[in-house]
Amino acid sequence: MEMDVDGHHQSFDPRWSQQLSGLPHKLLQRLMPFQREGVEFALSKNGRCMIADEMGLGKTVQAIAVASAFRKEWPLLVVVPSSLKYPWIEELERWIPELQPGDINLVENKSHTMGIGSSKVTVLGYGPAHH
Repeated sequence: MEMDVDGHHQSFDPRWSQQLSGLPHKLLQRLMPFQREGVEFALSKNGRCMIADEMGLGKTVQAIAVASAFRKEWPLLVVVPSSLKYPWIEELERWIPELQPGDINLVENKSHTMGIGSSKVTVLGYGPAHH
């Protein structure tokens, strides 16, 4: 955690709290303090960072929060191992209520790439497609 000269956490920067307050309410409430710190760190780096928490600590929800904070920049591309594409779609729909079913384009083969231009989110699975 970076500190400024007064020893305060940088996370009180009003720009990020403004970006955070734009998140869906349910998503904001769901973030635990360490996750919120992760999201604020990502925002402080303009979204360019790696979230490397251990398994089970909620990296997906942090990444979705960051993506949501940048939704003016969408369309969004999510690249995940094939086994995670459906869990990711479920999480996206769960935490970003404004996403309608047609807003998420799942690319499983070449023919699905046509939808990329019109969808808000594209989920691209890679690797062996066993579930």
